[in-house]
Amino acid sequence: MCYFLLKMADKQIEKAGQCVLPLSRIRTIMKSSPDVGSISHEALFLTGKATEMFVKNLTNISREKSKDKMNVNYKDLAEVVNTDDVLQFLQDIIPRKIKAKDYLDQLEDEEEDSS
Repeated sequence: MCYFLLKMADKQIEKAGQCVLPLSRIRTIMKSSPDVGSISHEALFLTGKATEMFVKNLTNISREKSKDKMNVNYKDLAEVVNTDDVLQFLQDIIPRKIKAKDYLDQLEDEEEDSS
C-alpha cells in the first residue's frame, strides 16, 4: 500500500508546480499559530513541497530498514525516529510502543529512584 502511494505521489510531484498535499489544509495549520499573520502563496507552496519531501524521505528510510520492503508499519517508523538523532523532535509524536505492564514497571522504577 505504501509503495503504491509513493509511486502515485511521484507521478503527481513530477508535474511542475503541483503539490500533492492540500494547500488549504496547510494554510489552516499555518494560520493556527498566533505568530502568523498572512501567508504568501509562495511560502504556502514551499511549505507543502518541503513537507512532501520530508514525508517521502522518512518513508523511504523506514522502508529500507523494514523487513517488509513493500510496506511501512508503525513499528518501522518508530524505530527510525527513535534511533536517528536528526528525527529526535518526532519522538513524542511517534514513540516506540510498549506494553502497559512494562510502562507501569518503568513508573515504579522511577518512583523508587526518586525516593
